[in-house]
Amino acid sequence: MNYPVSPHLKVSAQFVFRAYLSCHALEARKPRLLSALRCSEPELRDPAHHLGDDAISNLCAAAQEELNRPDIHSAIGRHMVPRGFSDPGFTAFFHPSFGEALIHLIAQQRLGGEKPVVKLMPLSSGDRLVWCHDSPASPDLAPILFALVYHCGQLLSGGHFKTVRAAHFANPRPEGFRGFPDESSNSAPIPCHFNRPSTYLEYHRFVMSKPLAGHNPAIISASQKRAAYFARARFERENLAKLTYEYLLYLLDKSGLSLDAAAMTFGMAERTLRRKLVAEGQSYRELLGKVRRDTCHLYFLEGTRNLSEIASKLGYSELSAFTRAFTSWYGHPPSQDAASAVALAA
Repeated sequence: MNYPVSPHLKVSAQFVFRAYLSCHALEARKPRLLSALRCSEPELRDPAHHLGDDAISNLCAAAQEELNRPDIHSAIGRHMVPRGFSDPGFTAFFHPSFGEALIHLIAQQRLGGEKPVVKLMPLSSGDRLVWCHDSPASPDLAPILFALVYHCGQLLSGGHFKTVRAAHFANPRPEGFRGFPDESSNSAPIPCHFNRPSTYLEYHRFVMSKPLAGHNPAIISASQKRAAYFARARFERENLAKLTYEYLLYLLDKSGLSLDAAAMTFGMAERTLRRKLVAEGQSYRELLGKVRRDTCHLYFLEGTRNLSEIASKLGYSELSAFTRAFTSWYGHPPSQDAASAVALAA
């Protein structure tokens, strides 16, 4: 799988995959979107690959042609807001402060490789979230990322404080951009300015230091331990078990959990993938079970979802299948722990 990466900013294939799913949720046709991206859906699922930022422009152009929406960037960003622990950046909702949450959210999007794409610039008039990556970037990328950040920020604030004051972009207004929030929101539009010296979100005063009501140190600690499981040199192919763990993690509540789907994504036969995993001391079924158990633990620590929703988020089509799996992990059915994450943590 050789991706046509541009010499500009690198974008993780999974970021493009989530933008692609957002476009489809807005009722753009998948074949049209994939044609614009010049790749297949399995290729977009591979956490080891990056695309050029031009993929975002191609996706936006195709979606705009399909949907003719005046708010396509904001709508895509809104549908990319993480809703569960399989989505990159969801643990932002459990960080201690608003600013820390946003930095974590953006870092988890894996844009620009190892170099951060934004930084916080504290000012007396109000903090700025400034685009700081020096590589050229698609004019559609920052609007989508900032829309994602804006919509997440609204959820983080819970309506208790104002967040973004204005958005500034160094590039001209891209086609189809009409600001954010999008037409589905009752909130007033945020002023957006183009052809400015730099690209940044301008926040109201003292917002970044605001504490978050959902702060949960146990979730942050557990998610860090989970991340450490597949921490390695950037996506080395030799560690296929850890790559598969990450692949499964992001697809638990989507599609692609079967062995043949994973083998297709990694560009090998099922038998080859199975053999390589066994050589590393793992089986595909064991890895899927570990991903589900680790993620189940986080949902119980979150403590806000019923068992049916947790089962669905873990990729089980029926609650009974989740109950059997849970019982095999902990020796008792999940109903005994539904009101207490402490027992699960032990």
